[in-house]
Amino acid sequence: MTILAVDAAGKGLSVAVAAEGRILANAALNVGLTHSQRLLPLLESLLKAADLPLAELNALAVVSGPGSFTGLRIGVATAKGLAWALQKPLLAVSTLEAAAYNALPGYVDENILACPVLDARRNEVYTALYAGRPTAAGWTRPEQLWPPQAVSPADLAVKLAATLAEGQRVVLTGDAAELIYADMWAALGARVILAPPERRCFNASACALLAEEQFKADPGQASLPAEVSAFYLRASEAERNRLARLAAEKEQADSHA
Repeated sequence: MTILAVDAAGKGLSVAVAAEGRILANAALNVGLTHSQRLLPLLESLLKAADLPLAELNALAVVSGPGSFTGLRIGVATAKGLAWALQKPLLAVSTLEAAAYNALPGYVDENILACPVLDARRNEVYTALYAGRPTAAGWTRPEQLWPPQAVSPADLAVKLAATLAEGQRVVLTGDAAELIYADMWAALGARVILAPPERRCFNASACALLAEEQFKADPGQASLPAEVSAFYLRASEAERNRLARLAAEKEQADSHA
């Protein structure tokens, strides 16, 4: 089974092809949020370099959120368009799960947890907490310990301090990991680890492997392209502004009634 995966959810952009549990090809850029200009050329060059015609793909996968509103829309729309045109199934993979799966193989200690942190702006990060288990073939699929949520770095430090058991450590990964690492270290000390740069930004390979595992375990998890949508933990700034304006207009109208 051959799967093409797309990750445009954050500052880094990546695409990858996986087959039978191994990565056949991957490509990545970390040059800012210009995904609308970079994604299709990156896909084309990857498939050309791998000598892989689109028709030979069995399925597509996309990192579906949370993450950058613009990046998610670009990644999901591109994956849906390709899947629709090729008449192939499309699988959605959580940004946070893919980030955890990407970070954990750098360690061999079962007491390591993964905490992906994505920049949510407004002094918050999108996060969750995952556990995994190393095996001879690599890490198992991450087990979610916390549901996806948006929290401040200070609140995250408190939650981690209350969650980590004796001897456990947590690896920070994701595009906000470096931004909040100093705060996490001040609160948790050596119990917090910063994932290396190559494991913090590019999740298409993890997305492809997770999607393949999902599909093999339950082919029904694959969706028609029209059924896949981006996962947002909160409304965009434009939507929040619109709702605030509508509320203000209603309040004004009520006061004149």
